[in-house]
Amino acid sequence: MESRTQYIFDAFTDLRQRIAEHTPFDQAELAEEELDFLEKWDELTESIRKNDANYTFIAQEVLSRFIRCYANLVPLIKRELLWFVGGECLHFLGDEEIDLYQKLEDRLYELDTQEKPYAISEEITALRDTATSIH
Repeated sequence: MESRTQYIFDAFTDLRQRIAEHTPFDQAELAEEELDFLEKWDELTESIRKNDANYTFIAQEVLSRFIRCYANLVPLIKRELLWFVGGECLHFLGDEEIDLYQKLEDRLYELDTQEKPYAISEEITALRDTATSIH
């Protein structure tokens, strides 16, 4: 699995585990709406695992629905996940975040062209540290 796809898969897997600790997903019996949502989530993770070309569209739909329906759980989302899936999810990012993730894209492109290995999470941390030290 390509590093970006792996990062997205890991972020969705982590988020799924984290939301299970919060209402309404921590209930013994889930309402039909939550069951339907989690079923869509499972379809998404399987789509990512198979590297289906359309997984980003499903990811956009899942994240947008999550933000609309479970606003209290939005802080659990890794912000870069919104950037990586793009589309409507970009509307949930601020200008400073978009600037940061554009710099990330430039950095990842540079590393790819030089055929240097990297960990996306480490690159994000380094950019955030740089941005924090500037302000």
